[in-house]
Amino acid sequence: MKTITTILMLSALILTGCLTQQQLIEQRIKDKQDFFNTLAPEKQERLRKGKIYTGDSAEAAWIVYGNPDRKFTKVTGTTTNEIWSYSSYEFDRFNHAQPIYHPMYTSQGRTIWQSDYRWASDTQYQVYEHMRIEFQNNKIKGYESEQK
Repeated sequence: MKTITTILMLSALILTGCLTQQQLIEQRIKDKQDFFNTLAPEKQERLRKGKIYTGDSAEAAWIVYGNPDRKFTKVTGTTTNEIWSYSSYEFDRFNHAQPIYHPMYTSQGRTIWQSDYRWASDTQYQVYEHMRIEFQNNKIKGYESEQK
């Protein structure tokens, strides 16, 4: 009984730690409340829905997407722009034969190393970029997102 209670408590803790995108946006709005209050009501509603447009400020992009995973600087002949990059992960589980070695002893007392195989499960993940936002003078100049 004690084990079941412990498992249920741990499950509840794990589930409460997972916030939805909408909850994350609301949390970031609270962090930038002064900025958010200066926006027009229709822009506030759009950001709450997770939508950004070109011309929006970097603060608006932060409210919707949070801190970027990486930042780049793009230098052209006339401007220097900042690019925010957001990454995601793809997981792949696979099974494979893994060699193992174990000692065997002969009747003369010698040790011989015998090879054998066991099945092992591994998880491999790849990081990939799913969104880039380019800023010029602290305003969104453009953005690219993965097509699903």
